[in-house]
Amino acid sequence: MTLTDLHRHDESCDMTFSDGTIYPVEYLNLRLNCPCANCSPRRENDQRMIEFQQEIARLRMEKPSVEIVGHYGLKFLWPSGCSSGIFSFDLLREIASAGAVADR
Repeated sequence: MTLTDLHRHDESCDMTFSDGTIYPVEYLNLRLNCPCANCSPRRENDQRMIEFQQEIARLRMEKPSVEIVGHYGLKFLWPSGCSSGIFSFDLLREIASAGAVADR
């Protein structure tokens, strides 16, 4: 599934995929699902996830810059915190569909 459009707001974004489905996604949800080698292990168990959530909650949540990575993903550049994760379009669809009710 390909991401065809990304409309950024102050605290969330709307992701449109190639099937026409639009999902609202909060930036907090993206940060908590960062796929990088530093963030992924922090979701291994409940205790580490709670600590990770608390750390993310302390960061200022600002609208990130976005870079396209090849033909398969996006990189979100946060003013504070981790910016090294590459989110494949499949991962973005998974995050979006798990956290929101889709609009069509």
